[in-house]
Amino acid sequence: MFLDQILFIILKKGIFLKNKPVFYDSDCLVSFLVVDEHHILCKMFSKIIIPSPVHDEIFNKSTPTKIKDNLESLINDNFVEVKDINIFSNEYSNYKLIEKGFWTDNKYMGKGESSVIACAIENNGIIASNNLSDIEYLAKKHEIPILTSSLILGKAYENNLIDEEKANNIWQKMIDKNISLPNVSFSNYYEFKYNNDWNKLFKSK
Repeated sequence: MFLDQILFIILKKGIFLKNKPVFYDSDCLVSFLVVDEHHILCKMFSKIIIPSPVHDEIFNKSTPTKIKDNLESLINDNFVEVKDINIFSNEYSNYKLIEKGFWTDNKYMGKGESSVIACAIENNGIIASNNLSDIEYLAKKHEIPILTSSLILGKAYENNLIDEEKANNIWQKMIDKNISLPNVSFSNYYEFKYNNDWNKLFKSK
């Protein structure tokens, strides 16, 4: 079971073990899959989890083949776990309430975002998503740590998994693939925004 897994998040002063499952939304995971840089995730985590609605989103007919092939490889390697949401569970009830806007003043939410929030709440987990406009309110309310593609790259850089040139290269490749990132370059983000984002979205939880 995924809850038995200890997930490794690498921090500046060594490896910080956080006994929490990490639930990925499609946008954050795809940002690494589309540029063939998912090996970074494999170095930073022992396993990641995608709820079945996220799996279905990524395997949509319109998704580029490379993205689906890369994800399929990670699933076959048992690095990505696809989590079904039982219709009789609290996860499912919460998932549907979030999706229909009952928890967010009638603001409807996508199936992927709704499912990762519901799973993180029920399992004391972490959300990996770039869609802060949708997930940040409920994450803050339920004290759920958030990781974004930007934070993951920053943490990988801090721990010498990638150097600054590589981080900037990945950043630019993501932008070229229409991934929304908060600054024009990794270097600019890391200097001016990274620490604030880390403390606001993840560390303070």
